[in-house]
Amino acid sequence: MAPMQSDEHPAASIGRVQSFLGCGYCTEAFPDKAQLQVHIKMVHEGMEFQSVPAPLPSREERLLHKAPAAAISSGIPLSEVNRHCIPEDCWVSLNGKVYDLSEFMDRHPGGPTTILAWAGKDASKFFNDIHKGVKIEQYLRPESFLGSLGVDDNLMSESFWHTLREARVVELREELERVLSQVSGPGSKADSIQRLLQDKSLDPVLKSKLQRLETQKRVALDAEDYIKAAEIKQSMVALLSEDDHAHLHSVPLSGKNLGGGIPLSEVAHHNKPHDCWVALNGAVYDLTEFLLHHPEQRNAILAWAGRDATPMWNKIPGRFPSANWMEFYMRPESRMGDIGDEPVVDPTIEQLRQLQDELRKLEGPSKEDIEAARSAAQGRAPSKDVPTLGEESRFPKLLEISAGRDLPFFSRAEVAKHTTAAEPFMIIHNRVYNVTSLLGSHPGGDDILLSKAGTDVTKDFEVFEHSEKARVQRDRDMLVGQLVPAESADWNAASAVAPVSEAPGRDALRYMKHKAFDAVIAAVGWYLYKTLQNRKALSQFTYSRALRHLHLIMAVGIFGAVGTAQAASRAEGQNRKQLLWWHKQTGIAMLVALFFRAFFRLRSGIPPRFPGHPIVQMIETQSLRAFYALALLLPVSGIANEYFLKWAPGCEQAGKEEDDRSNERLAKKSIDTHKVLGRLLQYMWLPFHLGYTTMYHYSQGRGVVRKVSPFI
Repeated sequence: MAPMQSDEHPAASIGRVQSFLGCGYCTEAFPDKAQLQVHIKMVHEGMEFQSVPAPLPSREERLLHKAPAAAISSGIPLSEVNRHCIPEDCWVSLNGKVYDLSEFMDRHPGGPTTILAWAGKDASKFFNDIHKGVKIEQYLRPESFLGSLGVDDNLMSESFWHTLREARVVELREELERVLSQVSGPGSKADSIQRLLQDKSLDPVLKSKLQRLETQKRVALDAEDYIKAAEIKQSMVALLSEDDHAHLHSVPLSGKNLGGGIPLSEVAHHNKPHDCWVALNGAVYDLTEFLLHHPEQRNAILAWAGRDATPMWNKIPGRFPSANWMEFYMRPESRMGDIGDEPVVDPTIEQLRQLQDELRKLEGPSKEDIEAARSAAQGRAPSKDVPTLGEESRFPKLLEISAGRDLPFFSRAEVAKHTTAAEPFMIIHNRVYNVTSLLGSHPGGDDILLSKAGTDVTKDFEVFEHSEKARVQRDRDMLVGQLVPAESADWNAASAVAPVSEAPGRDALRYMKHKAFDAVIAAVGWYLYKTLQNRKALSQFTYSRALRHLHLIMAVGIFGAVGTAQAASRAEGQNRKQLLWWHKQTGIAMLVALFFRAFFRLRSGIPPRFPGHPIVQMIETQSLRAFYALALLLPVSGIANEYFLKWAPGCEQAGKEEDDRSNERLAKKSIDTHKVLGRLLQYMWLPFHLGYTTMYHYSQGRGVVRKVSPFI
């Protein structure tokens, strides 16, 4: 067989020209010389090595549009879809099919956040309710379809599918190492923002900045503010053009390439509402400006953004793309140039890019990104334990703090990543705060702050009834941004429906509360009855009856204060708030009772001491004095904490920010002292007083109860 004389390979009709090694005797083409040599020896036995330049073979072209999961099975389990739940890797199941909507997200007529809300989920019902009869395939690129949902149980189990996926990941890594060894330079670099954000070796600082800009862009697209979206894109271009970042990627930044025509690979990068190029009949048009003034035609045009719309030419007369439409709407300045030839691509680099794309798809997002996305999804629904009015409605001064500030937008997933002491973020009433400055001075301690970092703490914040002064200082010193509108919770609406949305299980709790109230009424009635029965005056050489009553009431009050504090530490939401309220009221009541007890103690007779060693008697005396000290200092320290947090003069009165910081320090010292004294009372004084003073003397046959009981 004679070698072909033409310098052009027979497969040159394929649009994308690449320098593959074509066989000189047939239409086969290979990415490296060794593979072509084997082919000639086996298929064209006895023939000399003969090679000609060739484009990408058709079989390789088909592989470009083949989903990575297809190497495992034709179906994809829902658990695999669940893992791909971030903006740059967004899989969604629709009507039994799985799609990668990462590229389509920004072109979605309803905005990208709507799609992101369903990332990693089955959105079939939601989609069909809104888009009944719409074929989504006409808006997507061919490579967006990944496969059918679910695996055939007769072939493999879901767990075995993941085992095969992990095995394929190992194979791809080994293949990548082999191909990289053949490349003299750094290899294939990311040629799009999406690929760059999926690169796990990307500098975290650069990745964080890009994700922040992507969030701002999604908010602009949700609001159909395409001018703002274009400005944000320019900010990305400026960021990637910096000397520190330019060598990390191959993302095209120049925008226009008019020399020798515009290749379709360049057109493909301009596929957004704020940057829309379309190829048509051999020419390239920039329709970005047109979309701003003709929103009614956005869907038809965006379906072909970044693509060649020639196959649809004149399919629907008068609609895009048709001769009538071009004559009526198209301006001469929209034409950018002719479609040009594709640039020559090193086949090894192209093979490397394919392997990297397949590896990224099968690996999926990092565990950190998945956990952040799932945490964000859980925090989107507002709780019913919220005030009936929004925060700014109750505290108008907050409007003055944020007026005129251009606050950046954050997604809940971005906030969920800020959980360390270096930069702890929190969401309160749809606003994002960096609470680093609170560490070391928060009255509740650093542990409670760090345990809630990265989450929506609106419910917990409202439980503790922060004052307006504390809220103003919070917004002035710690406010760094706001949630994207699509992920914001409508706290006012949630409050309005809260009374009618209680869980059925609360009926039993309500019943128990009523019975507990009945028991308290019965106990008070029994107490009054016994008091009326025992009104006889006592000897002047023993405790008075009034002092005995106060002793019993304070004993119940102390156990009530300790019990409510313990219960509040284990409760959440509104229950915690109610328990803390009872704890405070009980503490104040005990402080008042303490003064009455001291008064009656001075007017009462003193019974003789129980016999015992002088040291034991001294310890008993000191324990009683310790009781009076604890009963006084515990409520005083609690009141001091409330005073410094809510009522102490701060910068609003004195004009000095140091006053606010001083109040914070004093409030923290007060609550720390309160907690220490509470532990001392709970774990030292009460066990000693009950264990020794009461139980020991009672075991010796001494009438301890009779000595203090008012019912004798």
